Amino acid sequence: MTTSRLLLVPVLLAACGGSTPNQNVADAPRSDSSGLGADAPTNHDAASSIDPALDGSATVQMTTVSIPGASSGRTLPADVYVPNGASPRPLVVVSPGFQLARTEYASLAHHLATWNFTVVLTDYADQSFSADHALLAADVPAVITWALAQSNLGVDSTKIAVAGHSLGGDISVYAASLDSRIKAVVGWDPVDGNPTIVPSKVTGLTAALGVLGETTDSTGSFACAPAANNFTQFYAAAPSPSIEVTVANADHMSWIDDRSCLVCGLCTAGTATDASVHTITKRFDVAWLRRQLFSDTAMDTWLDHPPELTSGAVAISRR
Repeated sequence: MTTSRLLLVPVLLAACGGSTPNQNVADAPRSDSSGLGADAPTNHDAASSIDPALDGSATVQMTTVSIPGASSGRTLPADVYVPNGASPRPLVVVSPGFQLARTEYASLAHHLATWNFTVVLTDYADQSFSADHALLAADVPAVITWALAQSNLGVDSTKIAVAGHSLGGDISVYAASLDSRIKAVVGWDPVDGNPTIVPSKVTGLTAALGVLGETTDSTGSFACAPAANNFTQFYAAAPSPSIEVTVANADHMSWIDDRSCLVCGLCTAGTATDASVHTITKRFDVAWLRRQLFSDTAMDTWLDHPPELTSGAVAISRR
């Protein structure tokens, strides 16, 4: 959702801040799938039968921390998801949508961690309506530097990715344009902000870009993800390798965990269930990041021919 549109509803948005945990939580895998770890084989036949939408095999420990931002006085509250699998492990830094709490993306962060990704899920150092997007983007490399310095996180410095929803997708792409350590990006219905970064920051990306999005909220009197600024624009400007997944009948809030936030009602609701969108997203996240960070060609079958493709629930473009 764009900042300019959200300025119309500051009171409602304030209700979306949510709360953050203050203690360690040990999470067990939520399925019995034999998910692949970071050192899994890349043989197509050995791996392609394991659906990346299912939880992987790692158990996960979550800890709440505060991370220094890119400049003095900037601090990012964050939840760090650490799997018990072999290290070094890839790192994924996740950024939330505008005025949405990081806890809204806990299920997506946890899922990646079960597949042996170390995940840092942050709030922003500045959550005001006038937050400087360049500073928000600069904070992401600061988070990466912090994570690399934490020996207990077991991060592989050559396998770093970023992900985010709405504004968070925009900030993730912006950060990737600043930091060559970032090798892959995932945007969940990203919306280009003000100032715009499409195409200026996108055409020269060295990180592989994957975007999922919807068109329910691309038009209307209050379009949460306007067509002129939505995920299709990111894909159109991106170099290869890149992929675009359009999720039929989803809406802009389909990627969050809890729709009780008052602002969610401001976006046009789609008819796709949140559970179905999350399944599509979890599969895509693991498949795209494993494909790019590990050259895992077994993931191609899930990227090009997911189960939802036949029914028309998704449409895919890839180059």
